This record gives sequence, C-alpha cells and structure tokens, in this order.
Amino acid sequence: MKILIRCPNWIGDVMLSIPSLSLVREIFPSAHISILIKSNLSPLLEGNPDINEIISFNPDLMSVSEKLKFYRGLKDKNFDLAILLTNSFESALSAYLAGIKERVGYNKDMRGIFLTKKIPMPSRKSPRMHQSDFYLTLIEAISRGKGQGARGKERLFFYIPEDVQNRVDKIYEEKGLSKKSPVIGMNIGASYGSAKRWMPERFAELADRIYSELKGEVILFGGSGDFNIEAEIKGRMKNKALSMVGKTTLKSLAAMIKRCHLFITNDSGPMHIAAAVGTPIVAIFGSTDPSETSPLCDKYKIVRRPVDCSPCWKRECPTDHKCMELISVSDVMDAVKELISSHDLSHE
Repeated sequence: MKILIRCPNWIGDVMLSIPSLSLVREIFPSAHISILIKSNLSPLLEGNPDINEIISFNPDLMSVSEKLKFYRGLKDKNFDLAILLTNSFESALSAYLAGIKERVGYNKDMRGIFLTKKIPMPSRKSPRMHQSDFYLTLIEAISRGKGQGARGKERLFFYIPEDVQNRVDKIYEEKGLSKKSPVIGMNIGASYGSAKRWMPERFAELADRIYSELKGEVILFGGSGDFNIEAEIKGRMKNKALSMVGKTTLKSLAAMIKRCHLFITNDSGPMHIAAAVGTPIVAIFGSTDPSETSPLCDKYKIVRRPVDCSPCWKRECPTDHKCMELISVSDVMDAVKELISSHDLSHE
C-alpha cells in the first residue's frame, strides 16, 4: 500500500504531527509512507524511521498553473491513500488532482467534496485540544476503520546526523562550552508574530542574571528575521552571550539545543525541537494557550500570566500586550532555578 501524508506548514505543527506519523506506521506496518511537505521544513522529518519518502515542494513560490501541474504529477506515484493533516481547501483539492482513491481529512471549509472519508472537526473550545491530539484524532478515525483503536506513543523524534552533531560538539569545545554548566539556550523569536514574543529588554536582563546568579553561559537562538531583536538584547546586556541567531539550519539548531542544559523560549517551533531532543524547557506563553501547544515532554515549566484577552491567537497585539508585560524577569528566573534544582541537567 502507498500512503501520502500532507504535513502542516509550520515548524511547531510539523513537530506535533510526529506522533501521528508513528500511528500511521503502526496501523500500516508494511506500507510505503510518503510525506508531502514544504521544502524548508523537510529537515524536520529527514531520518524519521516511520517515513519511506519525503516529497518536498515550494507552494509559496509556485503559480496556480505550476501547482496544478505538480499535484497532477503525483498521479505517477499511484498512491492508494491520502491523509491530510492540513485543513485547507487546496490540500484536499491536491489529493483529488493526484488521483488518490482514498482521501481522508477534516470536513471544513467546503473541502468535503474532495474527500472520500470526511472526519468531523473536533471541538476547539476551551479547554482546547492539544494540537498533537488534533492530528491523532484524525488518524484514529482511520484506525477504527481498520479494526484498530489503540493510540500510538505520544513521542517526538528528531534525527540529527552524526556529522552535524560532531560539528556542533566541536563548536562547543572551541568556545569552552563543554566545560561550563549550565549552558542555557534562549530562543528570542517566534515566527508567527510579535504577540508571542517576550520583550527583548527582559531577555537581556534574564541573560545577565543567569551569568551572575547561576554562573552559566547563554546562547541566543533565532531566525534570520530576529536580527533586530538580537541587536537590542546584545546592546542591553552587560555580559557577552554567544549568538547563533540566523546562523543555524534546522538540523544544527537541534544539535545545539541538544547540548544545552536548559532552553528558554517563547511558544515557537524551536520549543518543540527542544522537546524532541530531550532538553528541559522553560516556555513563556502569552497570546496562545499552553493546553493546545505545550511541549510534548516531561521536563518543562510554563510561565504565563492569565489575562482576560488571552488566549487571542493574534499575530500582533492590538492593545497593551499585557499577557507578556505581566511576565517579569523574576517569574522566568524562578522557573529556570526550579527546573535546574528538580532535574539532573548534566548530559551524558
């Protein structure tokens, strides 16, 4: 049997879909499982043992005619089943154009006309369903049809090539980080929008407190869109932190986070990468709901100040951003100290 799974379009969502990929493998142990995913996200799933093939494409750079040609070209692969983890109308149309006989997805936004198995949308009201459960619920609808009801292991997996980890380990050795403890990663960005980002001046103060109170080392992480935030943080700090902002691939980012003793982050994709590589997490939540996107791991602390307008899930705050304003440096520092004291944060 040949299965095509259309993956989500954000780092965090792809990471949270990994338990669902494992469940598909459990249901169809001998199937050839292919993944359709944006090219920039494909490293997240490269090396995943539940996947046979990754088909990557760049839909944002393709014209309508190019997309139609690409989707129709998938006919040549003769897929038997399409599983759509995305909820868009286009993704359902793409499976139809690819001539895939069975097409399974959530029934919303008029896409049901292209689906052969329409799964009712789960309630997204409070308390919110975790995003990983949202994907698993879709797969479970397939498993019931196959006479199976058991849910797969809710675990994340991130394969780091040995050469990538070795290069990162060499950087840590050269910077003297391998002899320092704790080494704390600090993810300063969140690609969804500024509403999910804690303030740069507070990251700066927090980093200085880590140096003075914990005698630790701080590494700044972020994407190429976070250079302005990086500059503000570095300009405000009394100490000099190592910055890897805009300097990592997804694989090298994972390898570096794996070598950190602790990872402080906004609600973001790298938070879920940290969960996958086993690094303890202090996660700062403002405009989003931790019941929906909390890390899938055991070692984490959520720092959040509930306010009337949160969660709003907006990209930019239209008012006073008080969901983040109310989170003090001491709030985050207390969570850091609690995690450090409650877990052995040394790496083998």
